[in-house]
Amino acid sequence: MKRRIIEDYKLAEHLKRWDDRGKGLLLDLAAYSVIAESNVAQHFPDYAYNHPLMTPQNKIYSDSTISRFIREIDDNDRVDFLNSWNATHDKNEKIYVSYDSTDKNCKAGDIEMAEYGHPKNDVGAPIINYLIAYDMTNEKPLLYESYPGSIVDVSQLKYMLEKIRGYGYEKIGFILDRGYFSKANI
Repeated sequence: MKRRIIEDYKLAEHLKRWDDRGKGLLLDLAAYSVIAESNVAQHFPDYAYNHPLMTPQNKIYSDSTISRFIREIDDNDRVDFLNSWNATHDKNEKIYVSYDSTDKNCKAGDIEMAEYGHPKNDVGAPIINYLIAYDMTNEKPLLYESYPGSIVDVSQLKYMLEKIRGYGYEKIGFILDRGYFSKANI
């Protein structure tokens, strides 16, 4: 089933700059996150032992190798993937973008993006905000990103709208939480 989804969505083709090892490991980590409902790298080797893998020769990588691999992924990799992914969608078809953002308390130490802001659950720690925009018509994610914790969610909405338009979508409807509705936003 995992291979079929990856093939149907042509996910590997959107990772043009990546070698086979990188593509396989990234796709394995994505499948692991969905299937195990976890992103804890130290549990990945146990998952990998019991599941078919996309890496060459079905190689199982250690949690420290996975951590290094994830640190090597940069914004250019993310932007390249999203540009390629969105280029394959029909721009003349009406889409309904479901948009949501949230925050994550961060006690991990010196992380540049972790800043004090206005978290939903304030534990006195800096936060990281992240968002996802999803095409409800075709049931596909369109974009995702993280941003500093000091940036208010509603102000980030404006930049998300610009990015969606930048991908070439023209017939767009939006599904938003009530916190985003205001005369100025509409």
